[in-house]
Amino acid sequence: MFLCSDPISKVTWVRVMMFLCSDPISKVTQVLHEMRQKREEQKLNLGRLTHMINYHEQNLLQMRKSHDTAVQSRNDRGVQLLEREEEMCIFYEKVNVQEGLIRDGNIEMQALEEETCCLQMITKEEERQTALSRKLVPCQRRLEGESTMLQIQLSECKERMLELEKALEDPGQENRARELEGNDPSPVELIQKIEQLEVGLAEREELLLEKDLVFEQVTRLSQRIRAKAENGKQDTLQLAKKVNELQGRIKESTRRMMAVVSELSMRQASAMTLQQELKERELFLDTCHRRLDQGLPPSEDLELEWQHILRDEQRRQADQQEKDREERSQLPSGVYTTAEARPNAYIPLGDTLPLPKPYGALAPFKPSEPGTNIRHIRKPEPKPIEI
Repeated sequence: MFLCSDPISKVTWVRVMMFLCSDPISKVTQVLHEMRQKREEQKLNLGRLTHMINYHEQNLLQMRKSHDTAVQSRNDRGVQLLEREEEMCIFYEKVNVQEGLIRDGNIEMQALEEETCCLQMITKEEERQTALSRKLVPCQRRLEGESTMLQIQLSECKERMLELEKALEDPGQENRARELEGNDPSPVELIQKIEQLEVGLAEREELLLEKDLVFEQVTRLSQRIRAKAENGKQDTLQLAKKVNELQGRIKESTRRMMAVVSELSMRQASAMTLQQELKERELFLDTCHRRLDQGLPPSEDLELEWQHILRDEQRRQADQQEKDREERSQLPSGVYTTAEARPNAYIPLGDTLPLPKPYGALAPFKPSEPGTNIRHIRKPEPKPIEI
């Protein structure tokens, strides 16, 4: 600290201060000092406002960047949405093609089922005819047995007739002939009866041969139908497998399509949320611009945040000042003191260069503040100070 006087008493110091205050140069100096203080304050205010403007410009730049990012994201989402729509159209086309294939397969299945039913009916009819033919086989065998027995009886009758003829022609026997009762058929009647029997036998043989031919034809047709039915079963099995595979593919495609639709709905909801947020940010940005044009803070929240930043800055400055004061208050011995530092040099008024000069061992006494009873003391006459 520097003082501009030699060591004087308390009264002399008061007189000097009053003299300096009454001096016009001192008044001008005081005014200049006040103007410098105002200028410093204005510089501080200007710096604070500049800092605030820079801060808001940075916020605006960040908001513009966020807006550009949101627009780019919206465009990307739009492109992705178009791609998903194209994929969905492709999936719909595939589904339509698969549905057409399924319809064609169902039609073929119905046709095969109808053909199978017809073949089954034909097979049943042939089996019925075969069963009837098989039922007629025992009759044929029975008739063959009867024919054989009749032929045997005919042979026996012929032999008996020869024996009877011999016995009849033997003149040594008395009862060689016995007249039978009734009328003997004439040869014509016998021939007619034999012809009738032969005709009946021929009809029976012809009927039996016809039944054999029908049986062979039915057997051949039934074997062909059975082979065709077996082939139809294989084709039906393969077609059923193909239909099941197509149904599985359709289910998988439907599940994937539902997943894509769900993801698309989520992306659309996110895009709508981002668009709403973008509109709110743009509205907030326009409001901030209008308030800045009117000389007002951008918004109350930003003003509160700025006040909070200023309070934090002031608190940090106060903490730094307190820390500096504590460092200044610390003596070389490490002890802290709250006493004000005493002057150890002064600036001579008569010198051309205002350089401080040390007091040496006789440092001046710093008086205390003047009390209220100073008004009862008469103002001393100023005297020149000799240095």
